[in-house]
Amino acid sequence: MYRCAGYFLPRHHQGLTMLQAAPAFLAKTSYSALLTSATQELSPAKIRQSIADLVGQNRLMEADSLSKEALQRFPQSEDILVIRALVTQVRQDWPEASVALEKLIGLQGHQAQAVTWGQWVRVLRCIGDDARAMTAVAQGLATNPKDLALQEEFAALQRVGVQPALKVA
Repeated sequence: MYRCAGYFLPRHHQGLTMLQAAPAFLAKTSYSALLTSATQELSPAKIRQSIADLVGQNRLMEADSLSKEALQRFPQSEDILVIRALVTQVRQDWPEASVALEKLIGLQGHQAQAVTWGQWVRVLRCIGDDARAMTAVAQGLATNPKDLALQEEFAALQRVGVQPALKVA
């Protein structure tokens, strides 16, 4: 775990079951060639798994480059947005993490999970945008009212007197 703006964010990627990608896929050195191959051979879910494998091997620069290119090819893929958010959070690239999470929540709409809202709230707090974090946590609670983590985030923001922004997602 690492600390950011009073928060601890997990530096692991539990819950991601990784499949081994085809050897030819992993052996390519050019990210463009890798992604060209991936779009022909692999689904966004398999690309996500391959990127997660790179993260697991602490090959963060490669994971970042591949996730960036994958997002250009599959901008509406939840799998790619999820892994892009993970990679950017592990790299502590909060602005990029915020962009990925906001797109993911926009894509998922009312189906967005509480954990996704919680990650976005924490990222917004890391950026220092507490007003947007307050609005995001309120929106997350609207669809996940019993989520304890979101309730705690909301209470923490209220304790320090944060007022919500006008618009978030």
